[in-house]
Amino acid sequence: MATKLESDVQGKMMRTLRKYGGYVYKNAQNMYTEKGRPDLTACVPVTLKRLAELFGEDAKVGLFVGIEVKRNKKVYDSSDAQVIVGKQIQKAHGLWFSIDDPDIVEALMLKFTDEGGN
Repeated sequence: MATKLESDVQGKMMRTLRKYGGYVYKNAQNMYTEKGRPDLTACVPVTLKRLAELFGEDAKVGLFVGIEVKRNKKVYDSSDAQVIVGKQIQKAHGLWFSIDDPDIVEALMLKFTDEGGN
């Protein structure tokens, strides 16, 4: 039996995730990359009903959020590539924002977590 290359296995995994409507990318590994980062990052579309069936109604499940950090009121200066990736994340039902204000992130966290009261 032939040994499969890791890149072949990753490619098949990525195609499978995309086949089911997911957004996935391979994380570049270099000297600046945090150690232990997974090879792939994905956003997988799942209904709330299915999540409750799998994990229970009171389970906490992570929400994929992509944040393009801008400064000085330049939120509309996203590159074409950044907008394309943002649309791919949104198509997979993840969230993507172009934000220039940390207070907006604070407001989002309050909205999405138990800390927000709702």
